[in-house]
Amino acid sequence: MAHPKKKWGQNFLRNRGAVAKIVEAIDARPDELILEIGPGEGVLTEKLIELPNELEAIEIDPDLARQLGVRFGTRINLRHEDAVDAALPARPFRAVGNLPYNVGTPILRRVIADPNCKGAVFVLQKEVADRVVATRGFDPYGYLTLYLAVFAAARIAMTLDPRSFFPPPKVRSAVVVLDPIAPAYASDREILLDLISHSFRMRRKTLVNNLIGWRGATRSDIEQALRDAQIDTGVRAETLALADFDRLSQNVTRLTSTAG
Repeated sequence: MAHPKKKWGQNFLRNRGAVAKIVEAIDARPDELILEIGPGEGVLTEKLIELPNELEAIEIDPDLARQLGVRFGTRINLRHEDAVDAALPARPFRAVGNLPYNVGTPILRRVIADPNCKGAVFVLQKEVADRVVATRGFDPYGYLTLYLAVFAAARIAMTLDPRSFFPPPKVRSAVVVLDPIAPAYASDREILLDLISHSFRMRRKTLVNNLIGWRGATRSDIEQALRDAQIDTGVRAETLALADFDRLSQNVTRLTSTAG
């Protein structure tokens, strides 16, 4: 039994039923690599090696990495690295793992944005999972929701109570499935994401007030861009869908480019 280390936010998954559902949800093609992030004690790993796919795993804990290496040997390509900045596979892959709560969001974002990622199944803190699948107009809806919507469709496959882990965390968790989708927007992606980020800087402010100065836009520019996109000028960001931000991004870019 491994000794959890608080500095890495380790809560080891022990729920065998959840492991089975996670493996089923991966749904990888035979030629796709499976990348496990944070294998920990190897409870999920021992099921992943039964799949026909090549398996690669990233583990930050040197003690666990050594134990996993002894246990699984050449059946996995084990990398002792930090998944926050470790190189992602240069071939089609599907990611899976029980992500540490303290770094789950940055790992989630960089993995799903990678062009080689063909899908992901992650265990996340329930609060984060709720933000991932949130509906506009509700509190969890925000930048993370829309960031992921640019790249993938998301759903919660199951929720897990603290007893599914060792040691039990103080909050519930959820298994989130992400399936990449074709771009459903016409804007430049980086500009669109930057616009969305600025739109949620202060949730209590109106969209206009959050966006004044973005890419040099004036209040008049933002209000005109909203009208051109057929969006009320008094709205707040959490009421808009990705398609609304897409239209707004194109209109602001057009207005500021003309003014320049």
